[in-house]
Amino acid sequence: LFRKSFQEIYQSDSEGWETSKDLRSNLGNLESELLFLNTLTGINIRKYSKKIENLTSTEKTERRIKKVLQRHKLSGNCHMITFQVEFQILEFQNKENLSSIITDLNIIMESTAYSELSEFVSRAEERRDLFMFFRSLHFFVEWCEYRKRTFKHFKVVSKVFKFKHMMKK
Repeated sequence: LFRKSFQEIYQSDSEGWETSKDLRSNLGNLESELLFLNTLTGINIRKYSKKIENLTSTEKTERRIKKVLQRHKLSGNCHMITFQVEFQILEFQNKENLSSIITDLNIIMESTAYSELSEFVSRAEERRDLFMFFRSLHFFVEWCEYRKRTFKHFKVVSKVFKFKHMMKK
C-alpha cells in the first residue's frame, strides 16, 4: 500500500530522485516514520487516496490567484475503533501567501456502544477540525483502555475480598 502510494508520488514528481537507491532509502524512512507515528498515537492508517483538481480561473481578475482542491480519503483504526475520513482542502495561492481551508469533512465510524464518541465526531465534523477528531479519538481510546484496566482490577479485588470473607466464616 505505502509502496504503491509512494510510487504514485514518485511518478508525479520524479525530478528530485537520482537513483532507485535514493527512492528505496526515502521509502524506508517514510515507512519508519509512519510506524513511529502509529506507535505514538495508536492510530493505524490502512488506506489513503488523494485527488487534486486545479480550480484556477481563466478570467483576468482571478488569474493571479491559484486555486487547488484536494480530495482526501483515508481509513484506519485506533485500537478497537475503525473509521473512515473524507475531507476536502481548498488552497489559495497568490504572490504573497498560501492559505488553505477544509471545506468539507465527513467521518464515518463503525457503530460502537460509546455515545460520547459520536458526540466528539459530530463536533469535529461541524467545526471541520481534523486535529480535534484525531486527538479526541486518541484520548477516548486511552480512556477506554484505562477504564477496562480499572474495572478488571476491581473485579480481582472483589473476588479476593469475597474469598477472604468466606474463609473467615
